[in-house]
Amino acid sequence: MTGSGSFIGRLLGFIPRRGVGLMGFIVLIALTFSLGYRLSGDSGTPSLQEAMSEGHAHAADESTTWTCSMHPQIQLPTAGKCPICFMDLIPLESGGDESIDPNQLSLTATAAKLAQIQTEPVRRAVAEAEVRLFGRLTYDERRLSYITAWAPGRLDKLHIDFTGATVKNGEPLVTMYSPELLATQEELIQALRAVSSTSDGGRLLKATAQTTLEAAREKLRLYGLTDQQVAAIEKRDAAEDHLTIFSPASGIVIHKNALEGMYVTPGTRLFTIADLSKLWVIFDAYETDLPWLKVGQKVAFTAKSFPGEQFEAAITFIDPMLSTKTRTTRVRAEVDNSGGRLKPGMFTHGVVTAQLDADGVVKVTSGTHNAEAPLLVPATAPLITGKRAVVYVELPHDDDRLFEGREILLGPRAGDFYIVKEGLREGEMVVTNGAFKIDAELQIHAKPSMMSPEGGAPPPGHDHGGQGAAPVAAAHESKLVEAVAISHQAVMTLTDTYDAYFRLQAALADDDLEAATQAADNIAAEINAINMKLFEGDAHMLWMELSNDIAKHAVAAAAGMDIEKVRTSFELVSNSIIELHNKFGHADERTYYLAFCPMAFGNRGALWLQTGSIINNPYFGAAMLRCGEIRDETVAMKMGN
Repeated sequence: MTGSGSFIGRLLGFIPRRGVGLMGFIVLIALTFSLGYRLSGDSGTPSLQEAMSEGHAHAADESTTWTCSMHPQIQLPTAGKCPICFMDLIPLESGGDESIDPNQLSLTATAAKLAQIQTEPVRRAVAEAEVRLFGRLTYDERRLSYITAWAPGRLDKLHIDFTGATVKNGEPLVTMYSPELLATQEELIQALRAVSSTSDGGRLLKATAQTTLEAAREKLRLYGLTDQQVAAIEKRDAAEDHLTIFSPASGIVIHKNALEGMYVTPGTRLFTIADLSKLWVIFDAYETDLPWLKVGQKVAFTAKSFPGEQFEAAITFIDPMLSTKTRTTRVRAEVDNSGGRLKPGMFTHGVVTAQLDADGVVKVTSGTHNAEAPLLVPATAPLITGKRAVVYVELPHDDDRLFEGREILLGPRAGDFYIVKEGLREGEMVVTNGAFKIDAELQIHAKPSMMSPEGGAPPPGHDHGGQGAAPVAAAHESKLVEAVAISHQAVMTLTDTYDAYFRLQAALADDDLEAATQAADNIAAEINAINMKLFEGDAHMLWMELSNDIAKHAVAAAAGMDIEKVRTSFELVSNSIIELHNKFGHADERTYYLAFCPMAFGNRGALWLQTGSIINNPYFGAAMLRCGEIRDETVAMKMGN
């Protein structure tokens, strides 16, 4: 340190006594210590430059340009840190290999290592996904019994006199007085006596008497009397002025219309009895869930009344019609309830574990032969923008690592994977980490990329004022044009939902799982409490779609067992909340900021809203709290009256 110390002393000796401001003095001191640190060579930890120089002397070549993988507009002559996000700069070799195709990129082993490029093979495997459904228990419509009056009369006594009573088959329900029943009993007795008196008569007379007797018996059965009651009348040889009606089914009385003293006519409904030994679970499935659902699948569901306990049902029916209001389809499953623990009306959370074969057909039974399995790529591999999906495939190459951009056709997402319908072959190596950096490199060289399929686009990067002001203003103006007019009262009702969303965003930025799940639960509660009648015309259909999406994803976030799962659901909530805000605006006085983190979800990037101008990243929390950029800002848009 002697040499460097004497150098610093000589340098300090040149500081003029006057004419140098405090800031200039501080900058000079900082540069002095930085230079002394470099000269000392005793940092304890090798710098990025030192790591690059060992075994990779070409990285230190004076012709090397250093850039940031996340901010490719940064191009410096020496290695170091990005002045925007403080990531390590990577070498950008000028020129490039002109022998490769325009959609290909060649990286040295050093550059690929610094960019943390990782690849995985495309493979055939079981495409399995969990479909989460929300529903409620209800009666099995085929097990409902409607007890009606079969004869006119007066109800003089109710044996079942309250709703919810348990009834068994054959138990008495009501005792009634009916003149018609009394007359029919007399007909039976007279017919019975006629048969006895004609025992010694002719064959025709006997047959006529017997026919009259059978007709009288059948008439009483049609009035609701049992065979035992008819036999008792014959044995007694006398009519009764009151007769008891017995239950033809077992179950629970769910409706009681009968009242003592009321006069009934044939068809008057007295009781509705439900057999609860089997129940239906009616789930609401969104359009995106339907490819994964099929009759015969098992559904595992839970009910809040039995925490930690799981029940199983089987899908027996999928409604062929889609609700235009809720954009959902009813999915019916049957569950055994012989123990009587489950109650109609209970809310349930169900999970269907589904598999797709290579043709995209749902398999009811588990297990798929490899030849039938679809092609899968990790969900971090494709860069998705609008209708396009781009992956980067590593090609065999002699020296450097060669990557090719390829547009593919994706099927549905299956957990951590996407099904690939076109564009890839089994065994090809796709980039699963660092694809965004490769894409940025292609954009720097004006080659075809995710954002610029034809190439020639300007380098991407964060806007930090200056030229970025015009695009932001244009984006804000376009949102106002696309906004849907609603009343000011309707906009005001959205404030509580926005507040709950901002609490969720702040909790994730603080890495607070408990607060995040509570805030997500509040979002679902607030969105469901809004009066849908406030949204009229075109706004109503849009509101139904967005509110259902927000509630669905918020409930999923509230059920997250770890913070990463909550963050995954938060992105879906954010996308719908941003769309909600774009269409309807907000009424409180705060400024809403649209923020973007390019590194979220394996460099796929993700958006969110926040109320502060300083980035508060919910996707990384304390790990990279300030990573991201403000894309737009919006003040209160008070629409309508």
